[in-house]
Amino acid sequence: MKKAVCIAVSVCILVCITGCGADKASGNIVDIESRKETTESLLQQDEGAENTVQAETQINEPYTTDTKIAEVISDPVFEEHGRLIFPVDSGYYSGDTLGTLRLTWYSNIDPEKAVEIANYLRNCAAAEETYFYDIYTDEEKAADPAKQDTGLFFFKGNPGEKFAVCNAGGGFAYVGAMQDSFPHALELSKMGYNAFALIYRPGAQTACEDLARAVSFIFEHSEELEVDTDCYSVWGGSAGARMAAWLGSYGPAAFGGNELPRPGGGRVDKRGSSILGKANVEEK
Repeated sequence: MKKAVCIAVSVCILVCITGCGADKASGNIVDIESRKETTESLLQQDEGAENTVQAETQINEPYTTDTKIAEVISDPVFEEHGRLIFPVDSGYYSGDTLGTLRLTWYSNIDPEKAVEIANYLRNCAAAEETYFYDIYTDEEKAADPAKQDTGLFFFKGNPGEKFAVCNAGGGFAYVGAMQDSFPHALELSKMGYNAFALIYRPGAQTACEDLARAVSFIFEHSEELEVDTDCYSVWGGSAGARMAAWLGSYGPAAFGGNELPRPGGGRVDKRGSSILGKANVEEK
């Protein structure tokens, strides 16, 4: 009996000790798992913060001559408009960086100017300033898909100042904006004028129609754009000079635009001088 009682007591003590040990071990496991989850969560947060910082750094880093053209085109800040900064038909340019960009029929492209223009547009987009305007409605673009490759890049000057529309050349085959309209528009804006660079459809007739539509759009939205429509000007080089001269001679309505005054002035290069007609333009 005494022996049985001793055995029973020993068993009880053993059970109690084992139970306490199990509870303690269980508590340790819970604590360890909890600490592990906390550590993993903190690591994930650190990794997420690091990725965010890297992304913000990439966004804030300016373009350079080594920046890939493809990176500019696909930069999320431009949404769907990045592709219009360069010729839509990639067969009309060569080079894979801003520093090596070359356009068909053009020479003397300044890499630093290309970088300055790309950064100007990017900074405007990042600051949520409107830098691009569609000149056709979604319905019009659906009916004529070629109109999806049109629009106005806006280089804003002083509020209430006069405006100019710059038209790049490209033989009516493509739009060489980076060489022939963006640089002029940027410099005009630095002088306080409100400048627009038109991206138009290839072809002489369609290009003039797009220019007429662009001028009509600017007149219709002059208050929103904060521009003075009195004595506006049209600029152009090569094919763009012909566009400026034709619109200056006949007015926007002749090409499907609104009944508006002809430009008060303009500037074209000598490749467009043979068709100046009665346009009030300055020959370069």
